[in-house]
Order: sequence, then structure tokens, then C-alpha cells
Amino acid sequence: MNKNLIQRIATALVAGSVVIAAIFFSPYGLWVFASVVAVLSLREFIYLMKVPKGYQRFALIGGILIWLLALAELLAENLSEIPPSVYFVLAILILPFMVIRMLFDKKVSQPVPLLGNIVLGFVYCFLPLILFYKISLPAISSEYDPSLPLGILLLTWVLDSGAYFAGRWLGKHPLFPRISPKKTWEGSIGGAVLCIALGVLLEKMLPAQPYNWIVIAAIISVFSQLGDLIESMFKRSIEIKDSGSLLPGHGGMLDRFDGIYVSIPFLFLYFSLL
Repeated sequence: MNKNLIQRIATALVAGSVVIAAIFFSPYGLWVFASVVAVLSLREFIYLMKVPKGYQRFALIGGILIWLLALAELLAENLSEIPPSVYFVLAILILPFMVIRMLFDKKVSQPVPLLGNIVLGFVYCFLPLILFYKISLPAISSEYDPSLPLGILLLTWVLDSGAYFAGRWLGKHPLFPRISPKKTWEGSIGGAVLCIALGVLLEKMLPAQPYNWIVIAAIISVFSQLGDLIESMFKRSIEIKDSGSLLPGHGGMLDRFDGIYVSIPFLFLYFSLL
């Protein structure tokens, strides 16, 4: 067992245990998880896209305000004196404030690509986490049920682990060599089979739910792997191996959660159609 694999397993056990405990015991734990992943992912993304530090601060402040709005909704009647609309307006105003600053900033010769990278960061990193938060708390007034967010994360992690080990042991045929030469069809199929098997198990263990875990597992099996390839495409375009080093053995937040950035919008669509 090489050093990278040991780091990968150790990080997964420690970080996974913390995340599962936080989400299981409280909706506030879910909020902390989603907001931390979204903000740190955005920070990695805009850093990798070489967004100047001044504009990085604008983007991160806007992101934090968005998650304060989500917290305000969670607190509902126990809300402090600041209404949710204030956070919403301030978050929206971040964009025109950035554009106004660009107007007077002589150092910005290409404002459109700069603004495009920042907006893409919000759409890519923030929108999926907001949707994940929304489908996990469909009604603030109802009793909190952690089984859905935990199930989605477990299915995604099982998919990733199954694909990783099946690819290492059985991989022979490249899946997408132009983007990710090391990924194989054997790894992809192995991960999908393990993910759907867990979906079948969850369906038997949690039969009273209004949604179907096998369908959820199938959506994750397809779109989470596409999310992994999309992030590989981003990294290849800027010639880096990992988005960061925050998670030993896994890379950065973007490396660890790339699957849910693409699968969650499709899961949100599935839940919307129920």
C-alpha cells in the first residue's frame, strides 16, 4: 500500500466521520458542511483562474452573504434583527460593485474574462451546494431528516472508491484519454455497480421515503463521473494536477466534491418532478 493510498484512506475516514456526524445530528451541521465546501471550492476556483486578490475578496464576501441568507432561512422565526432580504440584496450587489471597480481599475485590461471566471465560479461551486441544501431541507418547518443528504454523499463516495479500486485492479481500457488518461471503463463500471448496489440496499432499508434510492444511485453513477471528467478538463486546461492540497491524498475541495457539482442539479430536477 503506497503512501498516497494510505493518506487517501486516512483523510476519508477522518473527514468523512466529521461530516457524517455534523449532518446526522443537526440541520446546522448540514449548513456548515455545505457553506464550507462552497466557499472553499470558490476560493480554490478563483485562485486557479488567476483572479486578482482584490476581486477574490469581493467574490468570497458575496458567497458568505449567500450562505448567511441560507442560515437566516433556517433560523426562521428565531431570526435576529437583520431580515433575510438584507443578505440577499447585499449578495446581489456584489456583482455590480465588482464591475464598477473594474471600470476604474487600470490594471484590468480584460474585464470580460475576469468577470466570466468569477461568475462561472459561483455557478460551478455555489449553485450545486445551494441545491443540495434545498433538497435536504425541503420544508424548514418539518422535522429534519438527515438520511437524504447522507445517502447522497455516501453513494457519491462509494462510487468514487469503487471506481478508484476497480480501475487500479482491473483497468485496461481508457475511458476518456483526451481528458483523463488514467481513468478506465473498468473503473467507471465498477464504481457504478457498487453505487447502484448501495442504492438497492438503501431502498430496502428506507422503504417509506417518497423517492427511489435506486434512481438516485443511477443519476449519481452517471453524472458524478461526468463531473469528475469536467473538473479534469478544467485542470488540464490550466495545466495542474490537483486543485489544492487541503485534503491529503485527495487534493483540494474541487477534487473531492467535483462529482456533486454536476450530479446535484440533476437530482434536484428529479425531486422537482416527484
